[in-house]
Amino acid sequence: MFDLKFAASVFFSRRVAKRSAIVALIVGTILAFINHGDLIFSGTLTTACWIKMIATCFVPYTVSSVTAVLTALEQRQISGGLGTNSA
Repeated sequence: MFDLKFAASVFFSRRVAKRSAIVALIVGTILAFINHGDLIFSGTLTTACWIKMIATCFVPYTVSSVTAVLTALEQRQISGGLGTNSA
């Protein structure tokens, strides 16, 4: 059984948010240079490009946070928490 309350508490925890923000900053910056490097170096970034670069950072943030949730749920199940089928 999927415990949404537990998953949300992990997803929005300070520890996960901090780690995910660091990952988003690093990976988002790399992706921004891959996708918009020519505009960054030429100094011709538009408002739309800035919005796209900021939105791009949400992808690694979400991936990192969801991975933390899935890991916590898996560890909870292994340690005998919610979701075990022992009789």
